Amino acid sequence: MNLERKNPITILCYLFFVIFITIFSTNPIMLGISFVSSILFYFALKGWKKTLIRLAYSLLFVAIITLVNPLFSRQGMTALFEIGSLIVTKESILYGVAIGVMFSSSMIWFGVMNILLDSDKISYIFGKYTPKIGTILSVSLGLFPKYIAQYKKIDNNLKALGLYNQASLWRKIKLKMHTLSTLISWSIEGALTLSDSMSARGYDLKHKRVFGKYHFGVSDIILLIISIAVGVVILVFMGLGVGSYYFYPTFKPLQWNVDVWIYFATFCFMNLMLAVDLWEMIKWQFSISKI
Repeated sequence: MNLERKNPITILCYLFFVIFITIFSTNPIMLGISFVSSILFYFALKGWKKTLIRLAYSLLFVAIITLVNPLFSRQGMTALFEIGSLIVTKESILYGVAIGVMFSSSMIWFGVMNILLDSDKISYIFGKYTPKIGTILSVSLGLFPKYIAQYKKIDNNLKALGLYNQASLWRKIKLKMHTLSTLISWSIEGALTLSDSMSARGYDLKHKRVFGKYHFGVSDIILLIISIAVGVVILVFMGLGVGSYYFYPTFKPLQWNVDVWIYFATFCFMNLMLAVDLWEMIKWQFSISKI
């Protein structure tokens, strides 16, 4: 993807505003725009197989939040049914759907950030001015895949020894806990070794020179300015009540009034980077066809 060659600061700034708009919005239309845009972005990065898996987990999460929310929020005026002393209202269910979509969209956007900003790019962004924070973030992003791979390796070794054969449920839980305990011991030892090694190499020095293969091109500067300007405008107008929505005591009917411009602006903004990438792909294919 061409976005991987963009300056990491531009990508971080853009995703920062996208995630903040998602988190601070309760409007169903804006949440739907964020969810669909995040799925499209994730599809462009990882393909349809992993996107379907991520989508399935997201919908499952939304369903769980929808079912759990009426247990904690008994507000609302439209009662649907009763379970003992619990009154389930339409407002609490719809609010659960909205919260589930908001959290799911945010997690997908964070997944996009994790793909586009690897440990080298995080080190480039924070390494010069905040070397310790940059080192912590860079190392953390690199360790999570290693921990997952090591957990599978330890678990597969236990399976190869036949310890899972005809094991009861309680026995399997104990074996999983043993695998986790082994992983924690391994990770602590590895973290101490890595910390000493990085300190010896001067990673935590304030005035060290950081190598960066990224530079600010014209397109990076334009995208950065657009991200800051549009992101700030949307957040400011959201704070002023444009596109506001409420669920309690009864949900607000969706109306296509003068505030509809914020939906269009949000859709264009959340698909900006994807549109830029598609445009560059089209230009590249056109350039190849002329050779």
